[in-house]
Amino acid sequence: MSAVNGYGAIQAKKIEVANQIDFHGASDDSNTVTLNVADPASDYTIELPTSAGTLMTTSDDVEVTQIDINGAAEESSPANTHEIVVYNGTANKKMSLANLAGLSDFDSLPSGTDAQIVVYDSANAAAAVGMSGDATIANDGVISLSDKPSAEKSAESNKFLHCDSNRDIDNVNVFEAETCAGNTVEVGNSTNRWKFAINASGNLELSYSSDSGSSFAVKQIFQSS
Repeated sequence: MSAVNGYGAIQAKKIEVANQIDFHGASDDSNTVTLNVADPASDYTIELPTSAGTLMTTSDDVEVTQIDINGAAEESSPANTHEIVVYNGTANKKMSLANLAGLSDFDSLPSGTDAQIVVYDSANAAAAVGMSGDATIANDGVISLSDKPSAEKSAESNKFLHCDSNRDIDNVNVFEAETCAGNTVEVGNSTNRWKFAINASGNLELSYSSDSGSSFAVKQIFQSS
């Protein structure tokens, strides 16, 4: 059922046109706005939202407030091929995430492999390298030392540590910690020992033991005068 009232309005449940509708507006002139559709290849339905507002065209400037991001689903697996829309000061452009990363500071970080660290050379250029030598680092940040005593030793009162001429910490087991108490200092290994002591006369006495310190023989006395 349809009707045309006295003001020229059409009331109908359905209107079918070939391909366009012309709007002349309120002014009595020859200007028109044409709503046109391309030749459809199938049946399509365009739904207008049930809210007040203004329809936008491709020639309109788009502001951020006009973009509804709240209704969009979150991308949980972004890829370098995904694109975003940016405004270059003249027009809207699309940019891939790979190109965006190339413009950011993240591009200055070098790529690396498992358990590497980032260091800077003399030219302040970053590089991913693996730790070498006595220290290594795991991907959880734990640092391990390979050059250490083969057996743990606890510290004792009045004892000190003696290493070899190479200052190699792995050889700490060869040199035992000896006594260092009062006026006496002993150094040596499990068999041969030397003892430095201040005797009753106040002189430095150097003694030697070849039986693990059971007995000492005085080898030299250094007088203070």
